[in-house]
Amino acid sequence: MNTGDALGDASSAFGVRGVVKRVGAVSRQLPAHGDRLLDVGCGDGTYTVELAGGYVRVDAVDLDPERLDAFAGRIAGTGLEDRIGIHKMSADALAFDANTFDRVTAFEVVEHVEDLEGALREVRRVLKPGGAFSLTTPNRWFPLETRGVPWGGRRRSAPTAPLPPWSGPPHARMPRTRVFTTQQMGRLLRGAGLRVRAIDYLMPPFEGRTTALQTLSDTLEGTPLRVFGAAMAVTAVKPGR
Repeated sequence: MNTGDALGDASSAFGVRGVVKRVGAVSRQLPAHGDRLLDVGCGDGTYTVELAGGYVRVDAVDLDPERLDAFAGRIAGTGLEDRIGIHKMSADALAFDANTFDRVTAFEVVEHVEDLEGALREVRRVLKPGGAFSLTTPNRWFPLETRGVPWGGRRRSAPTAPLPPWSGPPHARMPRTRVFTTQQMGRLLRGAGLRVRAIDYLMPPFEGRTTALQTLSDTLEGTPLRVFGAAMAVTAVKPGR
């Protein structure tokens, strides 16, 4: 898999509110507790640490050694050090036995994975029957580009990106990462043999902005306008139990 130096953007780049929104969304879809958890594209461990308290054993994988070192430093000397295994590993070649994990998570990762179909098949393989895969990823129907795109010989920042994600093929040729509709993501998951259990939408966290703007964002998540959220949260289950 050629995805650059890392599988995704699983770090504190979204701020505390962004992390809380994403972890909260997948935890509402299915309570975050069990025996074994695998966090794919763990980055510096921001999301992994948030979820680790609900599991007996946690494994986390990424391709970026610097982020993995930062993760190891974060938990060194804490009660999590002996409970979290940190591995340099590709999402489409998971070195774990079949039917191992109760839950697999991937926060802001799948849009970066070149062989996504292969990675999803691997996720299904390592899940126990009845186990769940939860992910968050950008939503194509959000009206603004959030990650920036290469344009005119340089990388344009998100606010000045020339085409929105819902513009389809023209937009798809520009970003370094992909963007999905929930229908597209559902087809990918079903194609890998997973059954979609829940889909939610997340408005921008507006980290560091006014309380009023944050409140508006949170309120919109409870209205029909949530389908235009910046990200989607999806949980799918491996049949068999």
